[in-house]
Amino acid sequence: MVLLFDSGCKLCNSSIKFVTKGDPKQKIKQIPLSSSEGVALVAKYPYLQDVNSIILIVKDKVFIESDAILQIAQHLSFPYKLLVAGTIVPKKWRDAIYRWIAKNRYKWFGKI
Repeated sequence: MVLLFDSGCKLCNSSIKFVTKGDPKQKIKQIPLSSSEGVALVAKYPYLQDVNSIILIVKDKVFIESDAILQIAQHLSFPYKLLVAGTIVPKKWRDAIYRWIAKNRYKWFGKI
């Protein structure tokens, strides 16, 4: 399981720290999108070139936006696993909120 993230984003890096706390067995490999390994993985899935999202790859299945967050939550320990409750929110709304935050993340949280 591989989690690709924007390492230049303060919000994204804080989220990675959160995932690390909830993943004590380190099942989720975290890779910056800008790293050579991250660039190679994105190249493997051309439709991801313009995606402005975290990306989770589980056995060649790709999850982005709110689906990625919910998939990550499923693999975290308690109490982090409680984020799975977000599935009660319709995907259309979850993704709209995700895109709004992603679009404004540098303005609101800054860059590293």
